[in-house]
Amino acid sequence: MSPEEWTYLVVLLISIPIGFLLLKKGQMGRAAAVGLGPHLFTCGPHTLHSLITILGTGPHSGPAPGDNCSCHALALAWTFSYLLLLGLPTPTPFTNAVQLLLTLKLVSLASEVQDLHLAQRKEMASGFSKGPTLGLLPDVPSLMETLSYSYCYVGIMTGPFFRYRTYLDWLEQPFPGAVPSLRPLLRRAWPAPLFGLLFLLSSHLFPLEAVREDAFYARPLPARLFYMIPVFFAFRMRFYVAWIAAECGCIAAGFGAYPVAAKARAGGGPTLQCPPPSSPEKAASLEYDYETIRNIDCYGTDFCVRVRDGMRYWNMTVQWWLAQYIYKSSAPAR
Repeated sequence: MSPEEWTYLVVLLISIPIGFLLLKKGQMGRAAAVGLGPHLFTCGPHTLHSLITILGTGPHSGPAPGDNCSCHALALAWTFSYLLLLGLPTPTPFTNAVQLLLTLKLVSLASEVQDLHLAQRKEMASGFSKGPTLGLLPDVPSLMETLSYSYCYVGIMTGPFFRYRTYLDWLEQPFPGAVPSLRPLLRRAWPAPLFGLLFLLSSHLFPLEAVREDAFYARPLPARLFYMIPVFFAFRMRFYVAWIAAECGCIAAGFGAYPVAAKARAGGGPTLQCPPPSSPEKAASLEYDYETIRNIDCYGTDFCVRVRDGMRYWNMTVQWWLAQYIYKSSAPAR
């Protein structure tokens, strides 16, 4: 394993006990301070890239309810334009990872703010106030709230992606001590050691570095084509371990936990309205799942028969982001 891979692994494993600690003490509001530490440590001065992106997106996500500008389109243009900047010093791989997740978050946040403005405009036009709408923000987040969401330690370098509404629901859990975390974590984590062992074994027997040697291209074409199979197998095993560990970090903190009755979707969150529990006893009696932060379906990815299904089971929260904010919102034709 490379030094970068070891760093990713250490950050992911450390996030698990931190999650248990924050959930036990009910101090989820400190998640941003916890996330800023490894960000500064791994990215150094390149942390400025994320800060500039956040400050540049802030004005784009807060026009008045009567304005006609599109928060989503402006945030999408700004964040992706920043990724194309040339002539800057080469950032670290960790900076690239943080910037990728940050781009997804800020575009999603701008879209959520735009939905809020549209709902407010409809209320003003109709003259009466409606009840709470599923997934709608209560108010436009301030700059400090945007910074807290952006630098939340949960998935800061590896994902999974989550909406601001999901982050807000986590902060405002009425009875966090009633949310199960240990058993769901163990159920999710059990295949990770097996995948890690398979990754080490396959990468040792079929190292990726071999394809960069001249001797590799002296082999017959069928042998070179066959070599792609174990190399891609090792690639999948590595991502399985990383994403399962990232999900475990979320589960340890109770992040993304919703009642099963809410029928949550990966990335998007609940699809059905569920009233919050009124007491710790009622909260403990509910059955929860962590589908909102589920990022990989290992079995579905390896054994699906269609490419479309394989894409749906791989990096599931980002697939939801693409469908919600690119395919549906930005595509010129359906």
